[in-house]
Amino acid sequence: MDRKEIRKIWMKYAEEDRELLTSRVERDIETHRKGYCKVRVLLKDGTPLRNGSVKVTQKTHDFQYGANIFMLDEFPDEKLNLRYREEFKRYFNLATVPFYWKDLEPEQGNPRFAKDSKKIYRRPAPELCVEYCEESGIGAKLHCLIYDAFLPAWLPKDDMKAMERRYEERIRQIAERYSGRLTEVEVINEMLLERRWSGQGVIYQKRDLIPWAFELARKYFPHMPLVINEANVLVSLSEEDYRHPYFMLLENALMSGATIDKIGIQHHCFTGSKAVTPEMYEAEVMAGSQMFRPSVLLRGLDYLAEFGLPLELTEITVPTFGETEEDEKLQADLLDLLYSVAFSHPAMETIVYWNLPDSYAYAHPSGRSDENRCRGGLFRKDMTPKQSALRLREMFQSRWHTDLTLTTDKDGYVEFRGFYGDYVLSAHGEEGSFGIHKHENNATVIQL
Repeated sequence: MDRKEIRKIWMKYAEEDRELLTSRVERDIETHRKGYCKVRVLLKDGTPLRNGSVKVTQKTHDFQYGANIFMLDEFPDEKLNLRYREEFKRYFNLATVPFYWKDLEPEQGNPRFAKDSKKIYRRPAPELCVEYCEESGIGAKLHCLIYDAFLPAWLPKDDMKAMERRYEERIRQIAERYSGRLTEVEVINEMLLERRWSGQGVIYQKRDLIPWAFELARKYFPHMPLVINEANVLVSLSEEDYRHPYFMLLENALMSGATIDKIGIQHHCFTGSKAVTPEMYEAEVMAGSQMFRPSVLLRGLDYLAEFGLPLELTEITVPTFGETEEDEKLQADLLDLLYSVAFSHPAMETIVYWNLPDSYAYAHPSGRSDENRCRGGLFRKDMTPKQSALRLREMFQSRWHTDLTLTTDKDGYVEFRGFYGDYVLSAHGEEGSFGIHKHENNATVIQL
C-alpha cells in the first residue's frame, strides 16, 4: 500500500468534517481556552503609563498536557537519559508517574519508592519521577491505585478481607509520601477490560468496587483530584450513547456516591501492534481511522460531559505507518487533528500522550501484541523529535500561546483575550506578573 493511499484512508474523515473543524472546533478553542483580561500599568511614581508600549508574554498554560515518564533514567546510554530529561520538560507540563503495584512492591514490605531502588524496566521509582517533576516545574500524576492487571505474586488474591486491608495499606503508604506533591490521582483503571486479565484478585468481584475505591482514596487523599480511567471508548460511546457500558458504569457509580472528580478516557490507536506479517499489517492499516473522525470524537465527549465533570484524555497513541518523512508527517497531522478537537471541548482539562520514544513501549509477554510495532512514539529511538513532537510543541507554545505587543490608553489600560495561564508584562525595562484564569476576575494593576 503506497503512502498516498494510507494518507487518504486516515485523513478521509478530517476532510469530510472540514466544516466542523473550521466552525465548532476553532470557535470553541477561542471561546473556552481564552479569557478577557484588563491590566492597568502604573509607573514607579504611581501615575499611569499613558500611550506606552508594553509586551505581554504567556509563561505557563493552565491546560495540562503531558506524557508518561516511564523511561526516566531507563536508557542504557547516559546521553539518552540526559536528553530525555531535557526534552520532557521542554515539551510538557505534566508527567504520568507509574505506581503499578506489581513493580512498586515486588517483595512484600519492601516498596520501591526511593530513588536508589532496584531498577525495573519502564518502572522508574516514584521518588525519582516526582522529584524530577518538582525540579522541572511540571505536575506529577499518579497512575494508578487500583489496577489488578499488574499485581505482585505474594498477595492473597482470593481473600476478599485480606485484599481490602492490603489495598488500604498500599494507599495509606503512598499518601504518606506523596499527598500534596501530586497534580491528581488515578484511582481505578480499565474496569471494562478486567475480565481479560490473568492473575487478578478477588477485589474485582465487589459490586460496589468503584464507590469503595473512591471512598478509600478520598480518606487518604482528601484534597486531591480523583480520576477514574477507562480504555478506548469514544468511538463506541458515540454510537451507543447512554446505553454504553462506560456511561452506565459512571452513572451508577455517581448515583452510589462515588466521589469522582474527573473522567478519564484512553485513546490508543495501536495499528500494527498485532501484525506479525506484512499481510496482517496491511489489513490493520485499513482499520482504525474512525478514531480520528472529529464528529465522532465530539459526540463521545459530549455524552461524557453530561455528568458535569472535567474530562481527560489520559493515554494517547498515534501510529506512524513507516519510517519515511511522509509517514512522520501523517502521524503529526493525525495528532494535530485529535488534539485540536480535544482542546476545543469545554469539559476537557488534560491531554496525556503515552510513550515518548519509539522502541520502548509495552510488549505483551505472550508476543500476541507489541506496541512498538505501531511506532507510536513522538520521538525516535535516539530521542530526536519526530514531526509529531515538533507539531505538539508548536501547538502549545505558538498556536495556542499568547504573545502580544500592546499600547496602553490614556489611563494606562490594555485589554486583550489570552489563553489561560500565567503571564509577564514588560515595559520600560521592568516586569510585572499576572494571570488569566477561568472563572476569575482577570483585572489587575501592575506597578513597574
